[in-house]
Amino acid sequence: MLDPSHKGRVYPPFSYTIERNKLREFVLAIDDDDPAYQTDDPPLPPTFPTVFTFWGGMNPEAYLRELGVDFVNVLHSEQEYEYLAPIHIGDTVTGQTRIADIYARGELEFIELLTEYTNQHGTPVLRDRATIIVRH
Repeated sequence: MLDPSHKGRVYPPFSYTIERNKLREFVLAIDDDDPAYQTDDPPLPPTFPTVFTFWGGMNPEAYLRELGVDFVNVLHSEQEYEYLAPIHIGDTVTGQTRIADIYARGELEFIELLTEYTNQHGTPVLRDRATIIVRH
């Protein structure tokens, strides 16, 4: 059983600088040949912030281990991105994650992680909410 007292826990910030080559790799991986991604100032695909998490140094597996969760019992349930301002190639975004909620429904437990990002100017640019299901 997850300890609900972890709700509100804040993890150390992490940063990621958005590189054109990573954007190219991402659109290749998702098989999106939209010519907009080849422009001088391309938009980011809606789900590109997933890259921030994994290439920026956030370590969700370690966070879950600290809560006593075995990663093999985890299902990634939902992911939601709320863009607050434009994000461009060359921007450095800094995210900070906190546990927004911990709750149970039947035999399943849920962890909601909220990561808020600012750019290199301190401007809020993105809110990322992930819901993780823990099976026992």
